[in-house]
Amino acid sequence: MSASNKFLVFAVVFLVAVIGYLAVDHLSPTSAPAPATDTATDEAATRQAYTECVSGLFPTQADAQTRAAACSKALQSRQLKPDEIALARLTRGIARTASGDKVLAGEDYIEAVQRYDRLIDPNNPESLALYRRAVSLDASGQTDKAMEDYSAAIKADPKSALAFLGRGVLLAVRKRAYDRAIEDFDKVLVIEPDNVGALVSRGDGFGQLGELGRAMADLNRAVALAPDKPTVLLARGQIESRRGNLAGAARDYEAALKLDPRYADAMINLAAIRSMQGQSSAAVALLDQAIAIDRRSPLAFYNRGYAEFALKQYDKAIVDYSSAIEIEPRMGLAYNNRALSRAIAGSDLVAALADSDQALKLLPLNLEVRDTRGFIYLKLGDPALALNEYNTALTIDPNRALSLYGRGLARIRMGDAAGKGDQEAALTINPEVADDFAIYGLK
Repeated sequence: MSASNKFLVFAVVFLVAVIGYLAVDHLSPTSAPAPATDTATDEAATRQAYTECVSGLFPTQADAQTRAAACSKALQSRQLKPDEIALARLTRGIARTASGDKVLAGEDYIEAVQRYDRLIDPNNPESLALYRRAVSLDASGQTDKAMEDYSAAIKADPKSALAFLGRGVLLAVRKRAYDRAIEDFDKVLVIEPDNVGALVSRGDGFGQLGELGRAMADLNRAVALAPDKPTVLLARGQIESRRGNLAGAARDYEAALKLDPRYADAMINLAAIRSMQGQSSAAVALLDQAIAIDRRSPLAFYNRGYAEFALKQYDKAIVDYSSAIEIEPRMGLAYNNRALSRAIAGSDLVAALADSDQALKLLPLNLEVRDTRGFIYLKLGDPALALNEYNTALTIDPNRALSLYGRGLARIRMGDAAGKGDQEAALTINPEVADDFAIYGLK
């Protein structure tokens, strides 16, 4: 019996969706008139802060804190024009998102949307303003409105690479419409053949569709164009991992960490590789570092819980799964794995069952949740309910060894000799399946 889904990896497409390769245009050439009491020094300081806030690309984890501080300084000056306030609010929201401050980020996005509502002329909308409002809407969870704005921005400027890229990312991340997203990324690359963000996003889209060769071609080109970008190496590492090239994936994650030693997402993914290589202690050490850098990452806590589970440190695993759930209450896999850890540790079977109930609500089609529930019912001495869980799983996957063996145990405990046949069938599929149950006290 093992915890569900092994490690989860940080997916770079989510990074691109909010804080990735979405370039900001040049600053406005003029500033708002300053009050008579302001000095030239104050005006220069405001201009400098605004420049640091919005210049170049949108913020990433590496510069999020400094960019947020610069945006705050510029906004507090009360010397910015309406369009500058809107952009500073949007940029600060993205910086705060990157820093894990979702509450304050949300306030910035809402304010940015409201300001762009006032700035955009519905009779003659400007493409860049529509694009920025779309980013604000998407970040605040208003996906359909964001889609409308991206499309309107493209209509206003059919050569807007930013709008095509933003819409493509939304289609991939929010809609899982990878074919349509790839069409948008194709258009970006016609307009800007060396657009690294489009190459990364299209590569991820191909990877999601199982077209790993095409994915690697895009990611190799992205790395060649931007060898100093840790996020690009992270993206290629993920495709290498999907191809089964664990050594190649590890090299990319290690290279990303050389460029940015505090890149927590690369640590999380490298830990996943170490776990798959059977190096659970090394995985825990990496995740300790990641959590020290970002204590609001549910993925880091979840993965450390999984590594501790593999090391049979069930009490520690329960604590880490609890931390993941506290940060992300809808993380169904964390509920499932905490349920399994509690059942194996024997510390609280009632709480384990409650966790598995929540996991089932969040992941009704996940067969590992059914296996966990069956295991808990067997531990509770209720083979009839265990049988129901295993039957449900086997209806979907008749060759699932864990479910077959568990059903066999349930049937035997109910006096049904057919249980032996289930166990023999399970052992044919996986000769080690009996050990998964025996280790935890079920034979």
